[in-house]
Amino acid sequence: MYVNMILMKNYKKGELAKEILTSLAAGALVVAFVAMPGLTKIAPLFMPKSARERQRLSQSLRALKRKKLVDIYTKNGNEVVEITNEGKKKILEYNLDEMKLKVPQKWDGWWRIVIFDVPESKKIARDAISRKIKELGLYPIQKSVFVSPYLCKNEIDFIGEFFGVRDHIIYIKAKEIEGVRELKERFGIS
Repeated sequence: MYVNMILMKNYKKGELAKEILTSLAAGALVVAFVAMPGLTKIAPLFMPKSARERQRLSQSLRALKRKKLVDIYTKNGNEVVEITNEGKKKILEYNLDEMKLKVPQKWDGWWRIVIFDVPESKKIARDAISRKIKELGLYPIQKSVFVSPYLCKNEIDFIGEFFGVRDHIIYIKAKEIEGVRELKERFGIS
């Protein structure tokens, strides 16, 4: 069994879960612990300094299990946390920090429009989504409306799921869009 010491720090929303998944995917963290609520053996691996950090660790693990990205089961009297195939696919397919859109040699003539209306109560997620969508190269045509000539549905789905607001995002594929000449110039397409 490999053990990876991950220092608890001020993880932003979703980062702790990402750290757990990434460690599991790398094979660096196969965790056995006595009981989920107590986190008696897993907690030292992440070095939480407070009850709040232990609670965040427990919540992240439960959320990963609920999303079927990790499996928690009993083996030889201990509970084991293990990444599932779905969890591995997510990690392998999408590394949020390095995510980039594939730019085809020839444009297919379709515009991808991403609209989101994330509630004020999830402002941090909304701002993170906006920032990441811009990093991917989508162009803002309004405050929460972005456009791209490139396929980006999988990336948008992942970003929405990662920040827990996928149900507040609409993805549209359209042949026509107003201001097409400026957009074509912006993206360097003809």
